[in-house]
Amino acid sequence: MRRYVVRLCFRSLTLRVGPHFNTRLGESGYLFCLVVLAGLMFTVPVCANHRVALVIGNSSYKGKDALPTVKQDAETVAKLLRERDFQVTTALDRTRDEQRLVINAFIKSTPINGTALIYFGGHSMTVRDSQNVAQTLLLTVDGNRKAIVLSEVVELAASGSAAKSTIILVDSGKGIAPGFDHRRGPKRLNALGQLPDDLWLGFAMTPNTWSEQSGLMAKRLAESTTSQLETWLNAASRWKLSTCEPNAISKPASLAITLPTKLVRGRKAGDEWVSPDGAVFCWCPESRSEPGFWIGKYETPQSKHPVRLDRGAKGAHRNDPTNFLKQGDLVEQMQAMTDSERKAGRLPGDWEYALPSPEQWEYAALAGSEGDRYFARAADLPEHANFADRTLFETGDDIYEYADPESNDGYAELAPVGSFAPNRWGLHDVFGNVWEQTSNGELRGGSWVSPPEYLKVTVRKTTQPKSRPYPADFVGYRVVIQEVK
Repeated sequence: MRRYVVRLCFRSLTLRVGPHFNTRLGESGYLFCLVVLAGLMFTVPVCANHRVALVIGNSSYKGKDALPTVKQDAETVAKLLRERDFQVTTALDRTRDEQRLVINAFIKSTPINGTALIYFGGHSMTVRDSQNVAQTLLLTVDGNRKAIVLSEVVELAASGSAAKSTIILVDSGKGIAPGFDHRRGPKRLNALGQLPDDLWLGFAMTPNTWSEQSGLMAKRLAESTTSQLETWLNAASRWKLSTCEPNAISKPASLAITLPTKLVRGRKAGDEWVSPDGAVFCWCPESRSEPGFWIGKYETPQSKHPVRLDRGAKGAHRNDPTNFLKQGDLVEQMQAMTDSERKAGRLPGDWEYALPSPEQWEYAALAGSEGDRYFARAADLPEHANFADRTLFETGDDIYEYADPESNDGYAELAPVGSFAPNRWGLHDVFGNVWEQTSNGELRGGSWVSPPEYLKVTVRKTTQPKSRPYPADFVGYRVVIQEVK
């Protein structure tokens, strides 16, 4: 999606729309152009995501194995990533247990549908485990037998990261000398044969090679002049394996209004804030009847649910919406989140986590629009929602004979959150995918099994008693952060 850039001058305006059109306007066209441009920016959200990185650098190995330059390499990489709008955490010369905790915490806090990057600088090697399987080890500073297993990091990212793309960079060009490898295991760095979905793995050196120089990847990153993220990372890697969607890594960065450690009021509609656990919130401005509040950019996915109650869930993707939930359990979880964040000093005492009221949900769903939906044409529904469409009809299940065979949203069942176009305030999936619970028990928005006429703000679905779970995977929820009333 094109981004629109404005450059203001003293008595004129330079307008660039897309990559090939530039024009210079006199003062008479100034106001008109600003109005048109503002309309474009308000109605067409930029396709962007939040970027986070964990930079690990191990220098202080014992004796001749020390790598004194790695600390500087890690600091260089951290600086380069910050310049590319990454929120960076560094971990230098940590023990194995400390690094495990840092990696686990980082992966669990990755923003929903964001870009997450883990950089490792230090020694690595390959050994064979008790089943004679070659394993790449990322060595920590507390001894050769203390290491992080690369495949375990990959598996943890695949199951626990909410990011759209997770990048792992292994910058151990020097590694351990070939003679040491020969004594302990295969004389190479294990390349891994395959990756789970949405992961990108890059090595500084081609497997089976060795270099006297460490930090080769950091050097290549520093020397590169490209601004395109994927091209930049690819040029720094001599070997790579990726299952990420095309161009997913290079989506433009989205900047939060404050750091995760501080919650403040938003300034304008669509401002974003990322919570400490990686949930992304959009700001809904004050209206005649409602004070301003934060609301989840996405329906709560399984990867971010405090207690994963995913029994019976159809989709296996970690970012499918959470379902099979009790209303009472959700209220308790909202209170627990409020108490925990207040105790940590990240949530002001006069704010709380909650389910949205029906009025808040409707206000956020319409995003300042009039009518039953935030878009005017019914024909645009497949672009914005997952509902009972042709893909569901073509499953052949007699239960779904009512599904609309003329519309196709591309999903027969649940879709990962954020799969469809957002409204003007940046919220995804307000219609379809799962019915969303509200504070009075009403369900709003329709689901993947709902016909098109149910996907309107005026449609309300009554719920079962709060003590019972909902009997299918078509009910989920979205969180708000609001001032205490």
